Parts: sequence; C-alpha cells; structure tokens
Amino acid sequence: MNERSTPPVARASVLVTCYRRRQYLVPAVHSVLADGPVGPELEVVVLKDWSDPVVDRELQRLGVRVVTEDIPGIGEALARGVAECTGDSVSFLDDDDQFASGKLAAVREAFARDPELTVFRTGWTAVDRDGRPAEEYDRRVRQPESAREFRVNEMGADTFRWIVENRAYGNLSTLSVRRQDLVPRAADLRRIECGIDVGVPILLMSGTRKHAFDPRPLTIRRIGSSMRSGMVSGQARAYTRTFRRLRSSAASPAARTYAEMNVRWGRLDTVLGTPRLAVIEHWMARLRRPPASGAGSLFKDSLVAACRFAFPQAAMKLLGPEDSRSR
Repeated sequence: MNERSTPPVARASVLVTCYRRRQYLVPAVHSVLADGPVGPELEVVVLKDWSDPVVDRELQRLGVRVVTEDIPGIGEALARGVAECTGDSVSFLDDDDQFASGKLAAVREAFARDPELTVFRTGWTAVDRDGRPAEEYDRRVRQPESAREFRVNEMGADTFRWIVENRAYGNLSTLSVRRQDLVPRAADLRRIECGIDVGVPILLMSGTRKHAFDPRPLTIRRIGSSMRSGMVSGQARAYTRTFRRLRSSAASPAARTYAEMNVRWGRLDTVLGTPRLAVIEHWMARLRRPPASGAGSLFKDSLVAACRFAFPQAAMKLLGPEDSRSR
C-alpha cells in the first residue's frame, strides 16, 4: 500500500536586528520563543554589532544563530540578515520591540494558506521605553482596524489612500515577507538608507502578488527608542534619496506610485522639518476627501488642505513636478 507522504512543515525565520544598544535584545528573543523553541519550524537569527559574553551565552543556549558585524546602514543590515535566513517566511523584529503570543502562528498560517502572499503585516500595541502601555500613542496613531488584502496589480488610489491614512506599513517589526520574493531584490534592499518599513513593501510590489493586513495586535512596539529611524532623526535628504532609487527600480506601477508619494514626503520634510511635518500628518489624518488618481493627485488631495493654512508657499512648491536633474 502506498502511503501519502507528509508535506514538509513550513519553516519560519525571525530576523532580530540590534544596533548600538543591548538592554532589550534578550527579552525580544524570549518573546519570539514564547510560543515554542527553535527547531524544524522556527529559526531565529540575531544580527548585532557588539559582543557580550553573558548575552552571547544566553543566545547560544536558546539555539539562536548570531551574526556579529557592524553594519550601520539599515538596508545593508537587513540584506545581510536575510541572507542568513533559510525559512519560507522572514519576520523582522527590531531589538526594542517584541512579538505577542500567537504572532508566529499567524505568520505561518497566512503564508501557508495563500501561495501568492508576499507581505503580511500585523497590528501592534505601543509601550514606552520602560515597557509601560503607551495608551496616548495608541489612541493618536492610526493603524488598520480590519483585515484587508490587496493584489499588487489592482492597487489604485483608494488603496493608497487607505494605506496612508492607516499607516499600514508603519513599523518594521509588524512585517513578515516571503523570503524567496525578497532575496532577488537584495541589491535594492542594501541601498535603502532609511524608511525601511515602507521600502521593503515597495520592493515586494510586483506582478499579481498580494499584501495582507491583520489588525490583531501581535507586535509590541516600543516608542521613543529608535536608533535608525530616518524621519525621526531628520534625515530627510537620505529619505528622499532612498525613495528616488526605489522609484527608478520599481517593479510595478503600484511600486512607482508609492515610491513617488514618499519622495514627496521627503522633499516636504527637507523644507519644513520633522516637527512641523508631524503637525501636517496629524491634520492629514483628519481628512476624508475622495482621492483622484495618480501619486501626485492623491498626495495633493490628502495634503493641500492641511498645508494651505500654515505653509502654503512651501507646500505648493514641493507638490510640483521634480526637476529632471533630481531624478
């Protein structure tokens, strides 16, 4: 009698990146392993730029693979880490964030259920530097409240308005990707200087692949501790450079549209500065206007009303077409 072979278990990789700090790393790894140890279904890769005998022994005891290398660029660091991963999916985790119980089960289920899924994003709950609930941040910053999925070749103005209004790609630790789709884009990934939580999804906007959003708060996001966030640290020019590159290497009209929108955000931040841009974002979140088509029109519909009362000249100058020399 012929027995039906058991299908192989999907293997999930978790890539934990740690740069210039130590206090959060071990708790982050323990949060990943709360649902089960390293084994055939799970590997954990830690990329860090420092050595510590106590921490290194604990990571070794937990079965974690450690890569110790000083890589300042966030895109280069992720590309290096992804190259170490062997799972069917890769879930990213900044060392200061944590996974909630059930996160990896949701990731495995999502990618196993849909072979066309390339990006899977979960919801989050915020804590402060000391791990206490950041309820005000939770109330103020929007995120998806219902499950959604989009096929890349069908993404239009309504899709992008929903993404922007809900910060649907915000925070790298909420993102998981299909590894075989990201590996071929490694060269472009290395060139991302900042805005990585938006840049990775843009790299994976191709063909008929799908992006899915699960609103469950399966990631614990620490606020105010980021070491390499471009828009927080005011690296607006690096942000603009990054998305110009992504625009030029876009694999689909959707990727080009979303990269263009982020180029405009970077240009706006260059003139206005991050604190004033944060005010505009706050007002933009209150807008509920039907969008037009295209990156430029969509950007104007969501932003011009907010800018007009405060920064009309700067905003309108930036919303115009770019000079060809800056492309």
